Amino acid sequence: MSILVLAYHGVEPGAGPLFVEPELFERQLDTIVESGASNMSVSQVAAAIREKRLPERVVAITFDDGFASVAQTAAPLLIERGLTATVFCVAGWLGRTNDWPSQPGAIPRRPLATAEELAELAGAGLELGAHGMTHAPLSACDDDRLRREVVAARFDLERTTGARIGAYAYPYGITGSNFARDLVAETYSAACTTELRVGGADDDPLALPRVDVHYLRSAYIFRRAVEGSLGSYLRARSVGARLRRRLLELRLG
Repeated sequence: MSILVLAYHGVEPGAGPLFVEPELFERQLDTIVESGASNMSVSQVAAAIREKRLPERVVAITFDDGFASVAQTAAPLLIERGLTATVFCVAGWLGRTNDWPSQPGAIPRRPLATAEELAELAGAGLELGAHGMTHAPLSACDDDRLRREVVAARFDLERTTGARIGAYAYPYGITGSNFARDLVAETYSAACTTELRVGGADDDPLALPRVDVHYLRSAYIFRRAVEGSLGSYLRARSVGARLRRRLLELRLG
């Protein structure tokens, strides 16, 4: 069994790893549909793991940060194909730009979806998840701020969008202390990391690995990933990804 959780950010023109051109995104969606893999939200994946009823191949589509282009460009393409996804939103930044304090200066600033746009996505069948209150790395938070970033973020999103929030994505993939992970486990039924690999039936629903689509821009590589046969490529990429995450944690924490 394979669980490929894809991590996108914005679906729009832009330099750097955070943005995927709409045309490329559309081709990738078509590849998923043609593959015959089961498409699930993150919460559905977590439930299937716990209930031991996973299909042979699963593809879950996720978006971090809640960019406006996800609501305006990506969502119609998903809905047109009968696909679902999980959109992880920064609760305290809805309708603003991705200019939270921990954002590196080199990252382009782009609009984020409003609460109203996100509510429409939930109404159309997409899942909304939390990505912190201010996108703060949990390793840099004291206990009070952890409660705000993990717990208050959920209830604030539920209040502003009217959607039930059951999934969480760790900002920067940094899981933080045991207390931070316990808070996530008490507040959500599913959570995503940035561990770069394809998952399986034995994975922890509260620490699901994900594959950033920045590594899958080639049509051939993307197809191999959807088929669950890209292990050696991802293992090689994960070495550098782990190092970058550790350096980021040291800088932010």
